[in-house]
Amino acid sequence: MLASVAAEPSKWIYGGFALEYRGWVTGVPRPPDGCAQDVELVRLALTGEGVDVALLDVEHLADIESTAARYLTPLEREEYAGLRLETRRREWLAARVCLKTMLLERRCVSDPTRCAIVKDAAGRPRLVFAEPPAESVHDCSLSHKGRFACAGASRLAATRLGVDIEEISPRLLRIERAFARDRDRPFRARPTQERLALLWALKEACAKAVGSGLGFAMGAVSCEEAEEGRHHVRTEDGRQFRGRHVVHDGYVVALCLTEDEPCAGVE
Repeated sequence: MLASVAAEPSKWIYGGFALEYRGWVTGVPRPPDGCAQDVELVRLALTGEGVDVALLDVEHLADIESTAARYLTPLEREEYAGLRLETRRREWLAARVCLKTMLLERRCVSDPTRCAIVKDAAGRPRLVFAEPPAESVHDCSLSHKGRFACAGASRLAATRLGVDIEEISPRLLRIERAFARDRDRPFRARPTQERLALLWALKEACAKAVGSGLGFAMGAVSCEEAEEGRHHVRTEDGRQFRGRHVVHDGYVVALCLTEDEPCAGVE
């Protein structure tokens, strides 16, 4: 039997916001404390300076229906159930399990069904909590590609972040002119496919931090790699981001951070 959803909105105050969310579980036991231990995350060198970034191998989610029941709120499960393609369901779930496992490991929450990942008006993910978290999380970002789901979380106030993962493959060769420019300056020469995957992931991460969605002009973003793996990312309208990237098992993972505007990624 599925857990019931609270008839009245749960309310609490955190950071000056009153939260109303109708998707909390009622009448079911809390998951065991070892819930996070069931999922093995790949920690990346991008973690640090108040930011956590991790990967989850999608192929390691053996029983996705059981995992969905343990990690998702009822409203999240409704959205999950509406996804028709098995591949899309697994990727969608893996990204959320990755983020919630990060929160569990940091003891921000003790129960993954007591925090929800929803979208704001611009389509950016944001976290809502049934109770104030033990440690503040101010923004989050999700991505998935091929084998991996990726999640990022920031504990830095007034900071927006975006993460993206891209496989190093020939896929981007045919659309290189749409996003790669001469003003993009790498720190060192790289094989073409790796260079393109790097630029794509950085610019996608920038788009996610901005929250512009599909209307974001990736070709109008410039990337200058000041040192290995560290970038200055700039948009055409003058916004600046700190960018970082790593390569893991044939994939580029990129992170973009900005501190030039307030963040509304968590309530």
